[in-house]
Amino acid sequence: MDYLQEAFGGFNPQVDQDAAVKFALNAILMDERLSELSCLLTDGHEIGGVAGEPGWIIERRDTGPSGAHTYYADWPKNAYFHAHVDSSGYELAYPDMFMDVAVFHRYVSEAIKAYVANNPSKVDIAQSVISLLRQTRE
Repeated sequence: MDYLQEAFGGFNPQVDQDAAVKFALNAILMDERLSELSCLLTDGHEIGGVAGEPGWIIERRDTGPSGAHTYYADWPKNAYFHAHVDSSGYELAYPDMFMDVAVFHRYVSEAIKAYVANNPSKVDIAQSVISLLRQTRE
């Protein structure tokens, strides 16, 4: 099932500046990879990225000492999440999106609402993501 319309109001790969995060989150939901999404939402977790085909990734930069690693030197200062879609797999006008925690969590929140609305019997599977989002707001 495609969650793009319900979660984000649609998807226009040649216009949407947030197409990369929409694309990647939709893929995560379609593949029911919510446990990996929970890991990605957990600062300091050993899983710092979730990737898939056709060539997409969402990665997290931790807020602790590991977040200062030289790998992140090209990231904007306040960016803690990065979504990327490789143009050889799926062409987007904006294949990269850097986000702070609040922005990324907003996208995840909208995505998970759409997932639960369409899969009410799987609310238990989504609960770990929902709990992590609530913890961040408190």
